[in-house]
Amino acid sequence: MKQDRPATRKRKPVGQCDAIRQSARGEPCTLRLIGTCNGDWTTTVFCHLRMFGAAGMGQKPADYAGVYGCSACHDALDRRDTSGLWGYEDVLRALMETHRRLAAKGLLHMGKIE
Repeated sequence: MKQDRPATRKRKPVGQCDAIRQSARGEPCTLRLIGTCNGDWTTTVFCHLRMFGAAGMGQKPADYAGVYGCSACHDALDRRDTSGLWGYEDVLRALMETHRRLAAKGLLHMGKIE
């Protein structure tokens, strides 16, 4: 006879943090892609960087590989809108700025938490 197991919670994938994803709400866009950015902070979301093999088809990379982006910049980054031009230096600048903001909010840190 099988024993009933207690209900288990589904584990989040390593690198997924709801607080980081939600932290984008109301933030200025860090991508600020020239000719694309709409500057509307109410549309800012956490945009995952799907580059350099960071995730497979239909997967999101870890949340440390993301930036704050307005709806227009997010569309450009995900190539839903190809009218604007952007380069990897734009993404790197945005990643560094986003990391600084996350660290200031206590959501990203270096070293061991004590």
